[in-house]
Amino acid sequence: MLTVHLLGHAHVTYNNRPVPLSAKAVALITYLTIEKLPQHRERLADLLWNTPEARKNLRVELARIRSAGLNLFPLSRQLLYLENVETDLNGWLAGLGSDLDQAGLAQWLSTLRGVPLSGLEDLGSPAFQEWIDHQRWVLTEQTEEVLARAYRQFQRGGKGWATRAIAARAEALGFTHPGEFLMEDADAGLALPDMAAGLPAARPAPLPAPALPTAGRPELDSPAADGPLHFRIPEREAALWDSLKRAAHAPQVLVLHGPTGSGKSHEAGRALTEGGWLTLRISNSRAGRLIVATLAQVLLAHPFFPAPSVSTPSGSEGGEQPASPDGGISAAGHPSASVQTLQGVLLRPGSLEEDVVKVATVLATVPRPVAIVLDHAHNGPVELASVLEFLLNVPSAGPRALVMLSRTPPSQAPLCRALLRRFGVAQSSGAQSAIAQSLVLEVAPLSLGSVVQALGAHGLSRGDADLHARAAVLVQRSGGNALHLLSLLQDSGLEQGDVGRLPPAGHLPSAMRDTYLGEIDGWPAPLRDALSSLSVIQGDFSFGLVGSFSDTARRGLTPAALLRDALERRALVESEPASALSWPAFGPVGDAAPGEPCYRFRAEGLRIALSGQLPQAERQELRRHLASELETSQPGLALYYAERAGADADAERLRVAYRSRLPAGSPLLRPLHLAASAQARPEQIRAEQIRPAQMLSAPALIVPPSRPVPEPRRLPINASPAVSWQGYLLSWEQGGWLSILSQGRYGHPHTLRVHLPVPANLRDAPTLTLRLVWRLDVFHAGHELGPHQMAFPLRFSVPGADGARVLTPDAPGDYTEEGQRQLVGADVTLGGWMEHELHFNMAGQATERLDLHVRALDLALTIGELSLNGQPILPLTAAPERLGGAGSQDSSPLPRSLAVRH
Repeated sequence: MLTVHLLGHAHVTYNNRPVPLSAKAVALITYLTIEKLPQHRERLADLLWNTPEARKNLRVELARIRSAGLNLFPLSRQLLYLENVETDLNGWLAGLGSDLDQAGLAQWLSTLRGVPLSGLEDLGSPAFQEWIDHQRWVLTEQTEEVLARAYRQFQRGGKGWATRAIAARAEALGFTHPGEFLMEDADAGLALPDMAAGLPAARPAPLPAPALPTAGRPELDSPAADGPLHFRIPEREAALWDSLKRAAHAPQVLVLHGPTGSGKSHEAGRALTEGGWLTLRISNSRAGRLIVATLAQVLLAHPFFPAPSVSTPSGSEGGEQPASPDGGISAAGHPSASVQTLQGVLLRPGSLEEDVVKVATVLATVPRPVAIVLDHAHNGPVELASVLEFLLNVPSAGPRALVMLSRTPPSQAPLCRALLRRFGVAQSSGAQSAIAQSLVLEVAPLSLGSVVQALGAHGLSRGDADLHARAAVLVQRSGGNALHLLSLLQDSGLEQGDVGRLPPAGHLPSAMRDTYLGEIDGWPAPLRDALSSLSVIQGDFSFGLVGSFSDTARRGLTPAALLRDALERRALVESEPASALSWPAFGPVGDAAPGEPCYRFRAEGLRIALSGQLPQAERQELRRHLASELETSQPGLALYYAERAGADADAERLRVAYRSRLPAGSPLLRPLHLAASAQARPEQIRAEQIRPAQMLSAPALIVPPSRPVPEPRRLPINASPAVSWQGYLLSWEQGGWLSILSQGRYGHPHTLRVHLPVPANLRDAPTLTLRLVWRLDVFHAGHELGPHQMAFPLRFSVPGADGARVLTPDAPGDYTEEGQRQLVGADVTLGGWMEHELHFNMAGQATERLDLHVRALDLALTIGELSLNGQPILPLTAAPERLGGAGSQDSSPLPRSLAVRH
């Protein structure tokens, strides 16, 4: 059976095997499949080619189709048509049922691998391109509707795992969230639409318009216990609300940017719903024609124009006139002028400029606040700026706003950048007479405090001894990604209030994997395959290491081209320099020496999803290559790759090389002490050498009995967004506490350094006494990766003092690192508040700073109180005005390391 695949990259299979065809041949077969009617050769040739030799080119393509083994078109036939052809859309519609289990639903959703009819762009004549755009829009609308009905069906059945998987796939494809899709009958079964009908959907029954809010801004400081789990960020929500309020005076442009799954769509949707806005969502932001068609379709699907009452016969008593001269249906039963205009845009399109004016004119008559929400704005070409600017600036009957959702900052999104220039960036200190018309908000990773608040409000901590510990593990494991965290809740059973145990640390929830795969499928095949090869690398990597991969592993891409494309798509990011951070704003102090730039994957989940695309044999071969390449520079990491690749002989040699590189007395050598002991049994030696790495987390441990320490006090300080630096997230929590979490990237951890200023009256003190109250909820050293330095959750040092003070649950004993004595403290437990007092003998040395250090693969800690010689440093008494440093890597489309390289 011949099957034409429409849902994603267009291609053809015969008996489930791909048929090697050119893009023009696929376009021809796709056109005949959808149109279903015989087509004359001459018309097909003119559609698919713009050259005088169009007929000859068609004959060549037909011959190629026959040579591929498909005898579809007899030589003598002038009218071409297809018989007995299936589409993946038909199979996809038939495969849905409410009895699907998780595996069945995942397989059903996997059919949706990208934007419909991908790969057929820029083919043929303008008429064919317009036909492709229209069919893509039709298929997208149909797919969204089916996903929404499936979502509603599983939601009624109480299957949260299914609704989450469906929503994740929809978001990955840029579709409307299934829970927000307006359906004609919410309780109807899966009424499947006809394929490629090419007509506007029937208008649903009128729905009551939501009432505009009568009060001011909603309460932002207290979480709502009803509805889905919501992580409140009061400052961000207040900024959104203020911007939407300004739309009453001037059109607004809002840009919300953040990585996949960060919650941009949810954040914007919630603010618009609470404000009583009418939302027009545009999923495809690549073409002006599709934007205009989508707006026309959405306007037709909503009861914007109230249907007037039908008047009684002329002259009869009680006759009523239509409520509006431009109502939805005239007194004679004919569509209104607005409805006719929109239907004409869809069925009889004119030039793009004419249709933009028509849609804008109709849109201006809607008396309610209207927001156009543009998904995937980072993909939008700059040419769309004029279209969107015109739609916003047409005088309207109500407030207007454009909300752009982007995975990249505006500096890397040309469309966002162009519109912000035209409307101006909001400045908090601007003149009172000017009305700001734009706002840029980064949807930063979730803070620990927001997760604690949300879990507590929904009662999801029942049975947990410590809600803070559970939330810390969730935030650390998810990297603060909202979708990832919600998926972990679902997988662990906490969503139903069960205690549950979180999945293993390397587990990637299926909803998050589907989201990443949806993003990956949109990349060019060479880039996707080359990044899959790079995904075998653990942690940061250099330009040189990328260049060491064979051309086959890089799929023919040069190292510079591969990194440039990956950085532009935000698959990779450039690692931050090894600079310390200032206190309390966490800006880089610039004390790092210049070095070769390194790169890493944007998120560990993305790396895991890419790695899963590689065959096992290829993955093992790449590990053997990395073991050989890193043998000289990083023998410990090379040993890890060799062991994973099963290269036992290489592993033994690398183990000796690694141990010889470690400094004498390093705690990382201590397993060898057992081997050197004459009393050690062989099985003890083996068990010590292959001891598996453990990740300690509070909810999985029984905290040893210790003197209870009360929770530190909180001051009236609001929480701050998290600052990401060298694989760690630093944030000020509600009340002035400091939270530090690692982002879960599997590789050698960096050493986070924060410089705390010593009060002026203590800089000449002979001794310094540091008192802190803190808690540790997650700690994984990552020693199985062969590091050269000991990991620890927390270390303090004072330049010129008699040594550093290390706090770690490993208790390895004192040791020396880089010539400085490391004094290891005791009584470090997980899952509860601890109090420690550390003493520094200055020996007459004056000092101006106290250094806080963190070095761990997985980490979640909170510091509630910190004082130096009795003078309080924490909790913070006033939040810094601006966190992070200027000139971050997001300020330019590409890092300078690649802008000037090759």
